[in-house]
Amino acid sequence: MGRFFTTLILPLICFVLLFFSCKKDRETTNELSSKLALTSKIDAGELLLDVNQHTLEYVFNFEKGAVNVPVKDILKITSDLAHWRTKLSFSDGSEVEVPTKGTSLDFIVENIKLDPSGYNPLSAMVNVWLPTYGRVRVTVHGKHGKLGAITHLCNDDTPRQNVPILGLYADYDNVVDLAFTDREGNERGSTTIHIVTQAITVQDFPQWKIVKGQTEKMEPGINLVSYPGQSELDTSLPYMIDNEGELRWLLLLKKSPDLQKFSGSIGLKRTKKGTFISGDQSQQRVVEIDLFGNLVNQWDLAKLGYGFHHEVSEAANGNFLINVTKVAARLNNGEPRINDFIIELNPQTGVLVNEWDLAKQLDTTRYIKPDGITPPAFSQSPNNWAHNNSITEIGEDLLATARYQGIFSFNHSGVTQWIISPHKNWGAKYQTLLLKPIAEDGTAITDPAVINGDAAVAGFDWPWGPHTPVALSKDRILVFDNGYNRQWKSNFAPGVKSFSRVVEYKVDLTNRTVQQVWSYGKDRGTQGFSQAISGVQYLGQTGHVLFCPGMGVATSIGLGGRVVEIDPKTKEVIFDLEVATGSGTAFHRVTRMPLYPENL
Repeated sequence: MGRFFTTLILPLICFVLLFFSCKKDRETTNELSSKLALTSKIDAGELLLDVNQHTLEYVFNFEKGAVNVPVKDILKITSDLAHWRTKLSFSDGSEVEVPTKGTSLDFIVENIKLDPSGYNPLSAMVNVWLPTYGRVRVTVHGKHGKLGAITHLCNDDTPRQNVPILGLYADYDNVVDLAFTDREGNERGSTTIHIVTQAITVQDFPQWKIVKGQTEKMEPGINLVSYPGQSELDTSLPYMIDNEGELRWLLLLKKSPDLQKFSGSIGLKRTKKGTFISGDQSQQRVVEIDLFGNLVNQWDLAKLGYGFHHEVSEAANGNFLINVTKVAARLNNGEPRINDFIIELNPQTGVLVNEWDLAKQLDTTRYIKPDGITPPAFSQSPNNWAHNNSITEIGEDLLATARYQGIFSFNHSGVTQWIISPHKNWGAKYQTLLLKPIAEDGTAITDPAVINGDAAVAGFDWPWGPHTPVALSKDRILVFDNGYNRQWKSNFAPGVKSFSRVVEYKVDLTNRTVQQVWSYGKDRGTQGFSQAISGVQYLGQTGHVLFCPGMGVATSIGLGGRVVEIDPKTKEVIFDLEVATGSGTAFHRVTRMPLYPENL
């Protein structure tokens, strides 16, 4: 009997145990696989839309497909659509909470903080807790309708987010929609909040007036006005005006312990990261700040042996190109020379990558003695012989302007490629670098008076004291032609009719020529004349151009500046904004841009 049990019954028991064990494993595996399928949808940030029950299974319909779960796997389904969730109780005692398309989204807003930095009273930060992974689309409603609305789809896609609110109106009950979207931006639902702001009180704040605004034709965006404050020694006060003339953003940096004496000579420039960079003349540094006015980073130029002058640009490689004065640079007589160096700085390491001495690239002997009429602050001197005022890139080379020398391009080895400037007073060494002028109609100019800058013709004039060159391509540039002492005549002399222009030039390196393509500004006279600073911008969506004379411009509301959007094809003025200040200096630059950077 014992032997029979061992040889027959014992194997049978083992078979039965093995059978039930395998069956239990299969059931567990099936159960785990159903939960795993649901969990994968949750992890992907999908919302459950609805659940359909059939005889043997539930069908869970998600945004991007369905999951079938055996009925026996689930003991209970509890929906809480008010909080966008569904709780599943499984037969093994576990529970899973599934984000579900619900009703109102009011519950996602945890906190609203107006002016989170303390320096931007027309901003807020909203803390939200979303039902699942997704993004938030912010819409600040326009005060006067849809035109003034500012909308941005934020990039953060985590359930818990700090959502930046920009573009609030001052002294207003702002209505802001927060739409909850999936990761691709498809809306799932929204909620509305109200943010009440106070009136802005700033001493000697600029005034402005829209003279013309064809809003249906305008380049989208908002106008960043880089106002230096009441003087060059005052704290800079950048602000933004929308295309309806409403104030939508400003930085009250006098409240900032890091930037309370910030003197941003060139104003603010947006980086690829979405922050702003600027040179700070008060502390000889380059600063990086965010949209709320917080100091993100800074680079001490004085430690490197330089003083900041006028411009910093972000190169294609991410390095900074900076106009500077080299503290150790001297004339032959031992006196200091200023505003004639350009450097390249790696912002990641703080290491100096390149230094270019303009005295090795341009003619330092090309010097016009003071005329006794132009104020000393604007007159060329042996120390300030070049007065470099901007730097950017053109193809693989660099493109720069100097008040007293014109527009020029040089390679990274410091070799000058070409010069756009009246030919008068240039030494023999530089004659081959000077481009020969061609009028708009294609006529080569042979008149020595025009070539030397003593006269101009209808289709061509040289740039005088230019600023902000913009490389449209390797052979086309835009520039702000200030009209500084045009045709060698002081702007301060009696009877001189001064004007500034935006002008496009075409460079032909094969034939060593420069052709004027088009210009705008001469007919505006003093209403568009700025002897210094100012800028131009190419507007990519419309092909329009922004012409922005910023100092001493005659307007209907006082001295200041003007922002003019032009269609180059027709010369039609699309937008004309006057800005007046007590000092007469309205801005260094104005830049049309989206209020929110793409990567925020």
